[in-house]
Amino acid sequence: MMLPARPVVRLALTVGGGMVAVACGLADVLRPAGLESVTIVYVGDTVLHRDSTVPFSVVVEAGGTVLDRPRLKIWSSDTSVFELTAGQDSLVAKSKNGTATLTIRLESSILTDSQPTLAQSLKVLP
Repeated sequence: MMLPARPVVRLALTVGGGMVAVACGLADVLRPAGLESVTIVYVGDTVLHRDSTVPFSVVVEAGGTVLDRPRLKIWSSDTSVFELTAGQDSLVAKSKNGTATLTIRLESSILTDSQPTLAQSLKVLP
């Protein structure tokens, strides 16, 4: 038994359209956004000298792409060893020798289900 021409044409167009959509990556476009792999990198000296100010930077990548001006929260575990400048782009080593941790946290809940954090140990020497 042969189907009428209209349903056969509709079926052929539907199957053909579905094949084109899959071949064009429509599944990737409609896939729900997933969590991104986030990397935080401290770029700067890890040994500071007493009573000095040292610039540093932070690079944040999400899914292999560098984020432009990410919102970061940065702090020192011991401000008697070193602290941050007001612009948070330099470290001020104090006159006390010691080791403290610079903690850098990405303040974005869009990319991950947690707040990616880097803890970088820094030493202050004479």
